[in-house]
Amino acid sequence: MSVPGERLDWRAIGTASQPVAWGAAALGVLLGAWLLATTVTGIVPRNVLPSPVELIARFATLVVEPFSGSTLEGHALASLTRWVIGVGAAIGLGVPIGIVLAWLPPCRAAFTPIFEVLRYIPPFAWVPIAVLWLGASTTTQALIVFIAAFPVCVINTQLGVAHVDRILLFAAQSLGSGPLRMLARVVLPVAAPFVFTGVRIAFSNGWMALVGAELVVGKQGLGFLISQGQANDSVATILVGMVTIGVIGSIIDVVLQRMQRRLLPWQPASAHSGTGRR
Repeated sequence: MSVPGERLDWRAIGTASQPVAWGAAALGVLLGAWLLATTVTGIVPRNVLPSPVELIARFATLVVEPFSGSTLEGHALASLTRWVIGVGAAIGLGVPIGIVLAWLPPCRAAFTPIFEVLRYIPPFAWVPIAVLWLGASTTTQALIVFIAAFPVCVINTQLGVAHVDRILLFAAQSLGSGPLRMLARVVLPVAAPFVFTGVRIAFSNGWMALVGAELVVGKQGLGFLISQGQANDSVATILVGMVTIGVIGSIIDVVLQRMQRRLLPWQPASAHSGTGRR
């Protein structure tokens, strides 16, 4: 609500709404071209790309009727469960390890060579050995998520702690702060933006790796839904799975951005949308 006598800055409102307007316009153009190519002209055959109407109808069907053992919500819940387990373990281990590597040089010297070799092995290269160890289970897919999300948590946390200004550390030390107090009151608040960026990337990396693992060894989940759509020659089912994956991933990232703005109010607003280092 504006204060009486105070003018609204319509230019600022217009500038803030521009991204939404451009996004809506681009989406409208895409849907229009899609309808024109599939429904109106029939240039693109149904077995190549179903129309938006057919896709919506297939989505509604998958919501209420089981497909390959579960409804769309069941497949999505199964994927989210594995993802939460894998990403939670990656953050729970990766952030403390990143702090230790940056804070203790002997640990960094001992651990870094092994870490540098392992982090360049793609997550999907671990699928065969994970299946041999654990079978085609939820634990196997959560492990693939962990492998995809863990390195970026370590790297961004280590980078954030390493970027703490030494003057701040000397000032805290001169005021009588011990190592643990200095870490909690000085280092972690300064490194928090880096850590949060690492968490965001870990979330997205883990989500993408999970879907890939489900395509190979899944018995339930969105990746499994897509593979079963292929087996049944249902392009609409495949596209519903793909769109659901994209929408859920976007929602997760929006929620994280809002959390970041609330938890890190001292961080510049432009940095909330940064992607950091992968």
